[in-house]
Amino acid sequence: MTLSNKVEGLNVLLILASLVLALLLPFELFLFSYAVLGPLHYLTEINWLNKNNYFINKRKYVWVLLFFTFLISFIVLFRYLKFDSDFARYLKYYSKLLINILIATSFFFSIGLVLFKDNKRIVVSLIFALLLGLLFLKFVPFSFLIIGVFLPTIIHVYLFTLLFMVSGTLKSRSIFGVVAIVLLILVPIFIAINMFSFSGETSDLVKSTFLETRFKNVLLAINQVLNDVYITDFNFNAVTIIKMQTFLAFSYTYHYLNWFSKISIIKWTKGSSKSFLALLLVLWLASIGLYLYNYRIGILTLYFLSLFHVIVEFPLNIISIKAVFFNRKGFS
Repeated sequence: MTLSNKVEGLNVLLILASLVLALLLPFELFLFSYAVLGPLHYLTEINWLNKNNYFINKRKYVWVLLFFTFLISFIVLFRYLKFDSDFARYLKYYSKLLINILIATSFFFSIGLVLFKDNKRIVVSLIFALLLGLLFLKFVPFSFLIIGVFLPTIIHVYLFTLLFMVSGTLKSRSIFGVVAIVLLILVPIFIAINMFSFSGETSDLVKSTFLETRFKNVLLAINQVLNDVYITDFNFNAVTIIKMQTFLAFSYTYHYLNWFSKISIIKWTKGSSKSFLALLLVLWLASIGLYLYNYRIGILTLYFLSLFHVIVEFPLNIISIKAVFFNRKGFS
């Protein structure tokens, strides 16, 4: 059996395991994966992207994405601190618009970073990305949900993971890769039609911790798109909430596990010294300690890292889209 088939066979098992755990413990699994698997994923993926020049033609322009990440993080953290001043009230009023503009511009600018090598074209693509982001937010229905809520969350952990898998399977021609892709597509369908709820009573601690993550907003947004209804009373025991949270828990858990399973293929530890890997290990353990001490502090402390790994992955996402839908040439 080839290495690709072994890895993709493992991924079939990881998909099934993630689904079972999500069905049994939708809120608990999400909190665990986000706090334990998430930070290690951020650290190792950013390191891998850095060694691959972030899959862009001009490495120096990653500083633009870094700057956008800093601005978004500043806005989000400033809202959390709830300062009472005219500037704070102004920022809070326009925060959603500003965050959406920055995320949209980052994504569209990543297209230019992948396609162009000339400095002038890249700068023009940045201006065009800003204008395109503004137009998208103004004229596309649900654009605020797509950009501000779904792109850094569901689209990142589910759709982009699916595209990444398809792109890899087009190269490897692995039969188990095809099986994993089909299973990943079928999972949300199964969750939607599943008539039985295996979730037990959610403890008050888990409820309060989950609400601190603010991922409640993701569930509300999904429901608003699917059912065109805004939930005013968030009931942890409601079937609709449990189904959506099951999908959320599954998507995040498998997204992380899929990354760790590909270590032998994309070699994301190659070229890193033992001392550097030891540093990543220490940082990972420290981040888990923060979450254990106070989940909210963990979220706030690691927010920049979490967001940066999403935004700096946009060029790779563009390459995956290009490979799957256009020239079918995967990344090297």
